[in-house]
Amino acid sequence: MALDPYVERNIILPTETLLRGKDMVEWGDGNAYPDYILELYNNVTTLRTIINGTVDFICGDEISIYSWNPALKAGTVNARGDSIRGQVRNVAKDDELYGGFALQVIRDFFGRVSEIYHLDMRFIRMNKECDVFYYCENWGKPGKKDVVRYPAFRADLDWEKLDEEERNRNASSVLFVKSVDTQVYPAPVFAAAVKACEIERGIDEYHLNALDNSFVSSMIVNFNNGIPTDQEKAEIAADFDDKFSGKENAGRIVFSWNKSKDNATTFEYPKVEDFGDRYKALAEHSRQQIFCAFRAVPNLFGLPTSTGFNTEEYESAYRLYNRTMVRPVQRLITEAYETILGVPGALKITPFSIEETTTEKTVQ
Repeated sequence: MALDPYVERNIILPTETLLRGKDMVEWGDGNAYPDYILELYNNVTTLRTIINGTVDFICGDEISIYSWNPALKAGTVNARGDSIRGQVRNVAKDDELYGGFALQVIRDFFGRVSEIYHLDMRFIRMNKECDVFYYCENWGKPGKKDVVRYPAFRADLDWEKLDEEERNRNASSVLFVKSVDTQVYPAPVFAAAVKACEIERGIDEYHLNALDNSFVSSMIVNFNNGIPTDQEKAEIAADFDDKFSGKENAGRIVFSWNKSKDNATTFEYPKVEDFGDRYKALAEHSRQQIFCAFRAVPNLFGLPTSTGFNTEEYESAYRLYNRTMVRPVQRLITEAYETILGVPGALKITPFSIEETTTEKTVQ
């Protein structure tokens, strides 16, 4: 199986287009690239497994944050009651999915940081300089859009020297972080494996359709009694499909009444050599490509391999994955909270371990 040209044409590329008359840069054709990436995550098992597992590794066993606002409940980061662990998990997932993340910072009347919210990267757009951000939850839908504009977060603001208009404008701002410094928008780590993701999704959809249409997909029926009218063809096809196709009808006996053997209904079974082996090899190749993009191995995420599961091999693989993929993201996240709160070590993540010791704390 080669990648269907239709599928390849419908892969949304991470193009960046400056909209005419505006300073906002479009992310993908029709602003649809983040939605396309999320669709892959929701439909490609291997991709979802790796991302979810990596997020678990990034969040570690324990997350603690400096208590900067006594008005907030312990372990929370805003008035809505979002926990620090839940927020870091959303941030880590965004980084693995899209290659970056965004945090909304709310200041109080005196310019102090009072709350922190996670903003879904799927809804974030920005200008070329990345100092103005736009938030909208229906970029890809036609009609009027509810767009909220935010300035970039600045830790060096001298609040007392700002006039009322500037204070109001900076009362809510956005800190944007991307793992890879590309053009304007970030790039997911699996960007080079998008076709492999499409192949895996296509194989799953093919087998689902083959299961749901088992009779039709595996057999050609020839009626040797002349050529009927188009209406008769449609009626025969509909009756035949209703009676024999579908996974619940597999194995039914077909009865055919004919005037003679010369007019018998014939069945042909299309044969493809090594059909199952080809799909198996293709599935394994696409899966390997996705793991390669993440620089990971299957047993890190509880997936069986030909050698089985070995604790020593797992720990060795995790040390490398932790060094190359997990810790860099942890540093980006901890540095982001340090920048917002202005406190070194404001956020601490206890590394992941096989033993379950997860708790949430707020340090004083």
